[in-house]
Amino acid sequence: MHSLSLCYKPMATIKEIAETLSLSSATVSRALRNDETLSITAETKARIFMTADKLGYVAKGKKILTQNPESNITVLHKKQTFRNQIDSSYYFSVRTGIEDACTKHQILCNFITIDALNSYRNITDGILIVGNYSLKDFQLFTTHFPSVPMATTGIISYYPERIDHITHSNFDSLSMALGHLFENGHTQIGYLGVEEAPGTIQFGSRKEIFKQILESHNCFHSEWVYESKHGKDRVERGYATMKGWLSKKQAMPTALFCANDPIALGALKALNESGLRVPDDISIVAHDGSYPTQYSQPPLSTIDVHPYQIGYEAVNILCERMSGERKIAKKVTFYPELLNRQSVKKLS
Repeated sequence: MHSLSLCYKPMATIKEIAETLSLSSATVSRALRNDETLSITAETKARIFMTADKLGYVAKGKKILTQNPESNITVLHKKQTFRNQIDSSYYFSVRTGIEDACTKHQILCNFITIDALNSYRNITDGILIVGNYSLKDFQLFTTHFPSVPMATTGIISYYPERIDHITHSNFDSLSMALGHLFENGHTQIGYLGVEEAPGTIQFGSRKEIFKQILESHNCFHSEWVYESKHGKDRVERGYATMKGWLSKKQAMPTALFCANDPIALGALKALNESGLRVPDDISIVAHDGSYPTQYSQPPLSTIDVHPYQIGYEAVNILCERMSGERKIAKKVTFYPELLNRQSVKKLS
């Protein structure tokens, strides 16, 4: 499965349109592509197109008669990476950053799933890997494209001497999240996440870093660590895992760290249904900084690891290698930012 994006330089970017309308970049991008799976009102869609026209946005592919792409890149991703805007809000932000940067550089970008890689025969100038993969997967990528510049955007990165790495640090983001809870008087803190990809521990497992930090403060409780199995719907997994935790009728922590935003949204729903109020009864800090958390009730505090900027910078860095400007592999780590909203209570 693969999709093609023709990216040329418009007068405005999708991100600028989104900021003007207070919408997510992913929503604007999908609306402008007439994505039939996008659920928005006709009024919102009309506002998007009117604003795009007003700002002088030129849809991808409109200038094909007068401009030619200077080069092309292939973006590798898993089949489930872009499943829906809520569960995959992080990756939609990464994708929008990729598309905006391709627009800037006049690059054609081709998105393909890794299960279609063996039959993929297109000539490409660069490979951009979105998500986390095993060593076996990285071996497949480097074997299939032996002399093509590569960059990856996940936490996991093999062959660092060859593949550029644009990422965030789980240690930095966990330190920021837990530091915020400590500053507000919380020491009884639980963990809600999903089983991490194989190899994550080597590159910075959120669960293991959570444990290390709390152990250093002598306040780690293994009975307050819950992980769901892998599945399609992260929000639903957060909801089901939180419901299962609550059904045990055990003493609860005063705060939760949720390993990603969709898990936090599901947990919030389960807590509300059980009669526990956030933040009065239990506080929550999430992770990712994705768009939907600002519109939950209450708006969730979360750690923004800058997925849009990761996608955008990945293309910039890949262009350096494609042009021959740089031969040495590079690693760029974005420092996180706390989006402090209304889901953490200060304890007296």
